[in-house]
Amino acid sequence: MTEQEFAKFAMGLKTYYPRENLLPNRPAMELWYRQLQDLPYEVAETALNKWVSTNKWSPSIAEIRQMCCEVRQGEIPAWSEAWETVLHAIRIYGSYRQQDAMMTLDDLTARTVTQIGGFVNICRSENIDIDRANFHMVYEELAKRKQKDALMPAKLRSAIQKIQSNSMMMLEGREDE
Repeated sequence: MTEQEFAKFAMGLKTYYPRENLLPNRPAMELWYRQLQDLPYEVAETALNKWVSTNKWSPSIAEIRQMCCEVRQGEIPAWSEAWETVLHAIRIYGSYRQQDAMMTLDDLTARTVTQIGGFVNICRSENIDIDRANFHMVYEELAKRKQKDALMPAKLRSAIQKIQSNSMMMLEGREDE
């Protein structure tokens, strides 16, 4: 979003929530713009319109980013819906067509299946209730990570990865001494 588009977005935000002291000065505008500039204007505007239609109070930066993710990607399916797709794939493909079955699963569901032991192991499970419980826990954790990752601007993710990489190199360097 350009600065001009952000100014229009900010004006809409102030207009929708006139009683709140939103973006009261230039430094506040600059800080908010810095945190939202990576978002496409039409996505941010749609997210704001969705927010306004469902919330009484003004959104925070994090809530705007979250709403933008929902507008762009849709909501992450509930774990129970994902589990049903796994069971459906088992019924259709069985354990002998694992690759075909995995292709029918979305990325998050497929990663969860892999982490709890793989598709074939679920097919041959002697206690599907335990697999279901494990799927639930792992899916929820991966969904949280995916959502957090999607909320962060790419520049911020890159900066974090660089810092973590540098920290790992420093730790490895100390071990060699």
